[in-house]
Amino acid sequence: MTNNLPKISTAYQTKLISAIVSVSAFFLIYLLLILASLLMIFLLGYGAVKLLTIKVNYFTIFGAAGLFSIGLFVFIFLTRFIFKKNNYSTRHLIEVSRSHQPELFNMIDEIVKETKVQAPKKVFLSPDVNASVSYNSIFWSMFLPVKKNLTIGMGLINTTSVGELKTVLAHEFGHFSQRSMKIGGYVNQAEKIIFETVYNNKDYENFILEFSGSNAFFKIFGLISVSFINAFQYILKSISNFLFKNHASLQREMEYHADAISTFVTNPDEQISSLLRLELSDAAFNYATNFYIESNQKYLPKNLYENQISLMKIFSERNNHPYVNGLPQIDIEDLTRYNKSRIEIEDQWSSHPEISKRIERIKKNETQNTTSDHKPAGEIIRGYENICETLTAKYLTLLSIKNVGEVIDDNTFTTLYLENNRYQNLISGFNGYYERHNPILENLEAIIQDSGLYHEADLFSDKKVSLVYEKAGIEQDLQTLQYLASKPKEIKTFRYNGVLHKAKHAGNMIPQLENELKNVIAELHENDKSIFNYYYHKSNNEHKTNLINKYKKMSAIDKEFDEFQTSLNEFIGYLQFMAVTLPFEEIRKHRAKLLKAEKPFKQKIRNLLENSAYKELLTAEESNILQQFVDAEYIYFNNDRYLQNEVDSISLLIEKYQSLLNTYYLNTKQELLKLQSEISQAS
Repeated sequence: MTNNLPKISTAYQTKLISAIVSVSAFFLIYLLLILASLLMIFLLGYGAVKLLTIKVNYFTIFGAAGLFSIGLFVFIFLTRFIFKKNNYSTRHLIEVSRSHQPELFNMIDEIVKETKVQAPKKVFLSPDVNASVSYNSIFWSMFLPVKKNLTIGMGLINTTSVGELKTVLAHEFGHFSQRSMKIGGYVNQAEKIIFETVYNNKDYENFILEFSGSNAFFKIFGLISVSFINAFQYILKSISNFLFKNHASLQREMEYHADAISTFVTNPDEQISSLLRLELSDAAFNYATNFYIESNQKYLPKNLYENQISLMKIFSERNNHPYVNGLPQIDIEDLTRYNKSRIEIEDQWSSHPEISKRIERIKKNETQNTTSDHKPAGEIIRGYENICETLTAKYLTLLSIKNVGEVIDDNTFTTLYLENNRYQNLISGFNGYYERHNPILENLEAIIQDSGLYHEADLFSDKKVSLVYEKAGIEQDLQTLQYLASKPKEIKTFRYNGVLHKAKHAGNMIPQLENELKNVIAELHENDKSIFNYYYHKSNNEHKTNLINKYKKMSAIDKEFDEFQTSLNEFIGYLQFMAVTLPFEEIRKHRAKLLKAEKPFKQKIRNLLENSAYKELLTAEESNILQQFVDAEYIYFNNDRYLQNEVDSISLLIEKYQSLLNTYYLNTKQELLKLQSEISQAS
C-alpha cells in the first residue's frame, strides 16, 4: 500500500486560501444585499403606512403600493433563483456495477487501494471523450461529507489502452482525495446566483415594467425598482470576476496535483501518451457527431465509436502520426511545432492548464513506474459493442437528433465523410514548407539567375520550414503586443522569452519585433527566389514557360484575393441585422445602409467577372449566380416582412462567393506545387 502520496504544493495552498476568501467575500456581500433588500421592504413599507395615515385617496394608495413594491421587487430579484429547478438528467448515462463490469471495478479497486481514498458511490459510463468526478447533490456537498461519483466517457475508453485508462482514472481519484473540491460546490451556487441575477434577468425586468402598467405614476416606481436591481447587479458582477478567477486558479493547481498522484501510482509514459492523444480523440468524436447533425436526419449511426476510430485513422494519416500498439502516437512536438510565439499570458479563466505545461510537470513527478499495459481499454468492458450502440442512441437523444434516417455502417460513413470532406495535401515532397506559406514572386524575368546550383533538400530543410512558423509566431506576437499596449489595465503582466514584463511596457517591444519580422520575410523571399531558380533551371523549355505562367497567376490571384475578400467582409457586416429580431423601423434603417453598400460591392463583383484572374476559373453556374446578383434590384424587406427568396439569394451568393475565392486560390497554389513536383521527378 502506498504511504507517500504527493502532498499539495505551496502554490496549491495559496490558491486554496485565495479561493476560500473570494467565496466567503461573495456570499457575505450577497447576504448583505439580501439584508439591504429586507431593510428596503421595512423602510419603504413604513413609509407606505405613514403615507396612508396622512390621507387615503387614489394617489396615496398608488404611492404606498409603489413604495412597498420597490423593496419587494428587489428582494425577489435576489432570491428567485432558489425556486429554479435543476434540469440535469442522467438519462444519457449508463450506471455500471461490480457484477456487470468486474474487470473495470478491479482496476478501480487497485487505484482506490493505492490512493487510499473513498471508493466512488456510483460509476457511470457516458457517451463523450472525458472522465470526471461529481456529486449527486452539489448543494448538500457544501455542508455534508457526500460521496463522489465517477463518470467515464466511452469515447475515452474507445481510444486508450488499459494502462492509459488507468492513468486517467488515477487522475480522477486524485480529485477524490482533494477536499478543496468542496469549494467547487460553493462556486457552483455562486454561479447559479450570478447567472439568474445578472445574465438571466431581462425577463424579470420586463415583467416589472409591464406589471407597472400604463399608469405613468406607478411606472416611475417600476423604473426605480429596475434601477436598484441594476445597481445590485453591478455589485454582484464585480465580485464575480474576483471569485471565478481565484477558483479557476485553484482548479489549475488541483489538476497539477491530481496529475502528480496519477504519475505516482501508475507511470508517466502512459499518462503523457493519453494526454497527447486526447485532442485527436475528441476531434474525431465531434467530427463524426457533426456529420450526422449536418446530414439533417438523412443518416444515423449504429455505433458512433466505430466512426470515431475511423476518423482518428484518417486524421492520423493526414498528420503523419504513426500507429503504435494499435493507437496513434502523438509527440509533444506535434503540439508545439506550429507555435513559435514567445509570449506567454496565463489564461486566468481557464480551469485546466495547457497540456504542454502539464506534461512538463508530469516528467518531473515522482513515480512507481508501474508496468505498461497496451491492450485496448475496451477489452475490460463486458458487452462492449452493445454498450457502444446504447450510448450512441442515448447521445443522439441528448442532442435532440430524432430516430429517423438511414442507419449506416462504418464503411458507408467513411466513404460519405471522405466525399464531403475532400483533403488536398499541399505538403507532400516539400516538408510542410507550403502548408502556411504561399509562393508569391513578382518580376520573375528579373530574378532568373544564370546559375541554379541549389539542392532541393536544402530549400525545404527543417530550418527553412521553421522560418515559415517563425514568421507566423512574430505576427501573432505583434498582434498580442498591440492589444496589450492598447489595454494595459486588462492584463497586468506577460512573459516574453521567459522574462516577466508589465503590460504597459508592451509597446516598447513592437519596433524590435517589426524589425525581426522584416528580416524573416526577406529571408523567406530569398528562399522563394532560390526555389524558383532551382525548378526553372531543371525544366525543359515547355516547363519553364509553364512555371513562369503559374507563378504569375499565383501572384495575380494573391493580390486579387485580398481585395475581393476585404470587400466581401465589409459587405457581410451590412447583412447581420437579418439574423436578429428587430423593430420594423430598425430593419428599414439597416436595409437603407445595406442598399447603399450594395453599389460598391456589385462593382467589385463586376471586376471579378470581367477583368480579374478569377474570370477564367469560374464555372458557368458560379458566373450566373454572381451576374444575377449584379443585375438584381433586391429590396429584402417590404410590407413589414422579409422577402424570403431575396434573403435566400443573398445567402447563396455569399456562400458561393466565399467558396470560389478560397477554392480557386487553393487550386492555383496546388497547380504550381504539382508542376514543381513533376519537374523534380522528371530530372
